[in-house]
Amino acid sequence: MAKATINPVGPTVVGYDSRPILLIVGIACVIGFLVDLFVLGYPANFGALEWRAGFTQQVADRSIILLFGAGLLMAGWLNGRAWRKRLALACIAVGLIFQLAGVLAIRDSSVLQSQALNRIATQAEQAETRIDEASGNPELNERVTPEQLDQLRAQVLAQSETLQGNAKTGILKSAMSTIGNLVVVGFALIGLGRFGAKPPRLR
Repeated sequence: MAKATINPVGPTVVGYDSRPILLIVGIACVIGFLVDLFVLGYPANFGALEWRAGFTQQVADRSIILLFGAGLLMAGWLNGRAWRKRLALACIAVGLIFQLAGVLAIRDSSVLQSQALNRIATQAEQAETRIDEASGNPELNERVTPEQLDQLRAQVLAQSETLQGNAKTGILKSAMSTIGNLVVVGFALIGLGRFGAKPPRLR
């Protein structure tokens, strides 16, 4: 009977280079982010506060995709000094831009909140003015009592306060999410760039 032979060296291990996979996925993430940026920002109107605030929010929401793609590219180009240096500089530059965009988002959210509150207050004042004008109309007074007009004023005031509270809460939540994403991803990109500029060597 033939005996089974055992290879004392052990099984043969075949190594594969994973860098092409990292580069393919990384490039796809970065290009996808840039395409989204172009689609969402077209047509560009940086002078319009509403457009700028909306665009900044969309960029912040998708910023993690850019960070993920940059990290994969850095891993794929870790042994290529020229490409790694270029990517490191790009990461630092974009990270700084994200930090500045976060500061701008703070200012824009403050202005947007002020505009929204003023608009609501103006609409409430206009409604109260119409009620006051109606109260002086003899024909209307025959069908509507002063008590009903007072109730209508109270409803307008309550609705105005509710809308102002909702506007404050909504704009604050949106601003915190946008600023948080921009600042966190911005610092991460800067850190990634500093790592790529001079990666630590294995000892």
